[in-house]
Amino acid sequence: MTERTHSGHLLSRRFHLVLLHLAEEARRDLNAVAARPERTIHALRTRMKNLRSLLLLVKPRIPKPARKAVAVLAGRLKDSFSERRDAHVIAVLRAKFPGLGDSAVPRNAAPQNSGTNTSAKADASRLIQMVSKLGLDGLTWADVFEGYVRSYRAGRKAMKACEREQTAKSFHKWRRPVKEMFYQSQVLQPLDGMKHRRGAAERLSDRLGKMHDLDLLHVAAKKSRAKDALKEIAKQQRALKPAIFKAASKLFSERPREIERELARCVKFHPALTEQAVRQA
Repeated sequence: MTERTHSGHLLSRRFHLVLLHLAEEARRDLNAVAARPERTIHALRTRMKNLRSLLLLVKPRIPKPARKAVAVLAGRLKDSFSERRDAHVIAVLRAKFPGLGDSAVPRNAAPQNSGTNTSAKADASRLIQMVSKLGLDGLTWADVFEGYVRSYRAGRKAMKACEREQTAKSFHKWRRPVKEMFYQSQVLQPLDGMKHRRGAAERLSDRLGKMHDLDLLHVAAKKSRAKDALKEIAKQQRALKPAIFKAASKLFSERPREIERELARCVKFHPALTEQAVRQA
């Protein structure tokens, strides 16, 4: 019993340190936005997606109000500079299509406005305070694996929805559980199967992300009435769909229950691997 309690305490502490590291790095990102806007905004968005994904693995050990408050703050930080991010993506893509021209965002452009940055910094400070108070007492590997398999099932469900109705909305909605699988598999390496699922989730997420970027460009091209660009965008989207489902078949080919059993066996019989999982990136 003492050994199990000690092991649970270490697991709780490791997850807590990873979550706190992500929150603290978000504040550092915001301090660097003015100097390196595109790079730091991307880093901020990535960290907040990561943090929200890992919350799902420790869900049973956080009171719902606290978990919701942390998730809301992380989501708000992720979206703080979303307009600039979308504008930058569209500007980069526009130059590649006839009739749209190059309207790239200047490198020295202000990141939204100073009010946005000030508000985001305040949110980051609150996030650090909230995460620092998360105890995660009693967290077990069974809790973590239950959350992981839940994310896997959500990804499969979203895949089936896309197979039935291949719309911009369904593809974009699918990307979130896939990204969650990526971040969760990353933090759980080197447990059995995690390296494969991390790579497969990354490939699928990249392709879904490209589809979303093309959807954003399609809206811009439609406003510009650029017929040639619209045709090329549609052509690229048609070519991308088979690649998306091919990547999905490699990620979602396993049965959820078998994944859970495989992970339980790994923790039981390979403690050295278990000790290497859940570390700061």
